[in-house]
Amino acid sequence: MQIQDSGYPLAISKKLVAILQHELDKSEVDSSAGVTLNFRDPDYSAESGGYHPVEINIDGKGRIQYITDFAYYGSGPFAELDREIDFDFSRNVFQHMGREFPIQHGASLFRIWQSNFCSYVERQVFEVSVSSH
Repeated sequence: MQIQDSGYPLAISKKLVAILQHELDKSEVDSSAGVTLNFRDPDYSAESGGYHPVEINIDGKGRIQYITDFAYYGSGPFAELDREIDFDFSRNVFQHMGREFPIQHGASLFRIWQSNFCSYVERQVFEVSVSSH
């Protein structure tokens, strides 16, 4: 599968596309029906913080469907991992902390998020898993 790098409602950086392509190329997962990539900081917790888990869904044609950044809400034994930021390219919707907006409202946040995420991946803070649909 070749990740598509254009035709999205928000600009996808070539660096992000290269990261996703690299992870797909090194996995042995059948990507013909699409894949989900999960980026996890094994030390992330509600108590100590860390790098937020990220899930990226790609369809069988290599188009990014959504990018979701998770965070803990609450504290102690009551903390729950939930969506904090969601860029849903398939529906042109941006969600932040449970509120939904047209995706263009998240453009500046997406640029910042994308830059930060790529630098975290370069620093190898995540363990990555790839699963097929």
